[in-house]
Amino acid sequence: MRDAFGNPLVPGCNVDKVNIRAGIAELEAMGFDDPYTREVVIYALQRWQRGEEAAAERGAIDQTFHGIDLTSWRRVLAAAQAHA
Repeated sequence: MRDAFGNPLVPGCNVDKVNIRAGIAELEAMGFDDPYTREVVIYALQRWQRGEEAAAERGAIDQTFHGIDLTSWRRVLAAAQAHA
């Protein structure tokens, strides 16, 4: 994959490795069981994995569309990155 300027994405430099299953397991461990919230967080983790960090965070914490709070998002993201 490449960024908007055609440069390759480099793990640890301009894109992070993310284990989406681990992130979702953490989400469920915190008690979030709404399927819409789960999909929002999966999409946010996928965006983070592609290097779209700002957009991923905005989408994950958007309460209008079944998002979660910022602290929970950071916890999910930390678990997803730790298990990648």
